[in-house]
Amino acid sequence: MFRDGESMKKEKRESTGAILDHDLKSPKVKIGYTAVYIIAIIVSLTFIIPIFWILLSAFKGTKEFSAIIPTLFPEQIELAKIGRVWSKVSLGRAYLSTIYMMAGCLAFSLVSNGLAGYVLSRLKPKGSAVVSTVILWSMMLPSGLSMVPLFISFTKNVPFTNFNLMDSYVPIWMMAGASAFNVLLFKSFFDGISTSYLEAARIDGCSEVGIFCKIVMPLSKPVFFSVAIFVITGGWGQFLWPYLLIKTPALQPIGVRTYLMQSELAVDEYFMMLIFVVVPPVLFFCFFQKYIMDGVSVGGIKG
Repeated sequence: MFRDGESMKKEKRESTGAILDHDLKSPKVKIGYTAVYIIAIIVSLTFIIPIFWILLSAFKGTKEFSAIIPTLFPEQIELAKIGRVWSKVSLGRAYLSTIYMMAGCLAFSLVSNGLAGYVLSRLKPKGSAVVSTVILWSMMLPSGLSMVPLFISFTKNVPFTNFNLMDSYVPIWMMAGASAFNVLLFKSFFDGISTSYLEAARIDGCSEVGIFCKIVMPLSKPVFFSVAIFVITGGWGQFLWPYLLIKTPALQPIGVRTYLMQSELAVDEYFMMLIFVVVPPVLFFCFFQKYIMDGVSVGGIKG
């Protein structure tokens, strides 16, 4: 007797997941499942409540913040505050600077880290195993260890010139193009690509750069998309290096502007500014949450 489609789908649903449906019949499993569910709700609320508080507080007046008995909802919603804060902080310019900085980080990260992963995975020149080991070891070093040498290198004038990399996004782009994690992620994915595709392209006379652009990149869309998401989500609120290197207000990204404006805005206006800072990454996560959650599992290609 062949089973109908509905029964097969039901069996498939019951056979997936950490806890199967028939396990929930046990009282111990039920208690554990309920406890995990409650903990997950509490953890979620710790992230949601601050955002909800910012949204409500942004429309409060200054007097409401200093009230002895705090209120949850604003007594009066002043919509004109949105435009006033936007123009006062020059958020439009900060948005453009942030997007421009992230675009450069994205290009450097995909090209530089992608090519490095391809070389270590497929070309494997002499000493590539040592280089891969050194890259892996570099991830174990504290990030602050290289901060002072890098800062000196970026701010020091080029010999015989008066040129340095201050007030420029180039240092930030260069650091994005030298990410050990992304190099190893690309290498891990490229290791799963069949060599028959690459050998066929070499026989046809395609160069290594052509193989990377025409063969490897189309087959590696998942890892490129995942790295792009990591760069964008990590670059939106980037603060430390832009704060150290970029002193011109017109070039400062949104993370730096948020820090510098806290002493120049009233408390209600500052909360309104935080809305403009928080909403874009939240919307980005809502649209691309599937790819963000699946990004860390990228490690191979299904044949």
